[in-house]
Amino acid sequence: MSATSDMRATHDMCASRASGAPGATGATDAAVAPWRHRRRAAIATRLLHGAPDAAATLDWEALDNGPDWLAAPDADLIRMQRRIGAFACASAIRLWIDRRRIAEACAAVGDAVLREALAARDAAQTAPPWPTTMPEPGGDVAEWLRTTGAAVQAAAVADTALGRTVALALCGCADGALPMAPAVARDVVARAAGVGVAASAAETVR
Repeated sequence: MSATSDMRATHDMCASRASGAPGATGATDAAVAPWRHRRRAAIATRLLHGAPDAAATLDWEALDNGPDWLAAPDADLIRMQRRIGAFACASAIRLWIDRRRIAEACAAVGDAVLREALAARDAAQTAPPWPTTMPEPGGDVAEWLRTTGAAVQAAAVADTALGRTVALALCGCADGALPMAPAVARDVVARAAGVGVAASAAETVR
């Protein structure tokens, strides 16, 4: 199947699922609110695009129980992943003396978010260390933060029906999640999301 045909099939599948078409959903799907259809379709689209074979095995309950960030637009998801990466790697970033790296991290997540991440002392800071490949000298700090954040997100759903599919879709491999407890990963995600909202609100007030 060509790439174009594959994308068309993905689009058709998501549209069918989102509309509650006969054969694609159960009888109760007709009562699902429009926003839930859109959310489900957004999650299905992302997973079908990133991990089509694994996503095809998921049921409606798995999609409906997915975290909100999985339905976010691409730009918002990338922004969130960078913030999560900053929180997850705060202990490493604190040791940096390279001003260029620090400036790039600040540019990637925003000054307020980076300061909050570096000041945080949460479950992630006391958990057993997990392997993270540090960016090479001159490497892309923003991308390092993003990929680390994606791996934390995969860990956050590792104990759910979406675990393997999300790891494939966001990290490119089934074992892409960081080896951290799902509860710890969810705490890191929640903290990053909270400081992100606060930082955005502060920028809006300005």
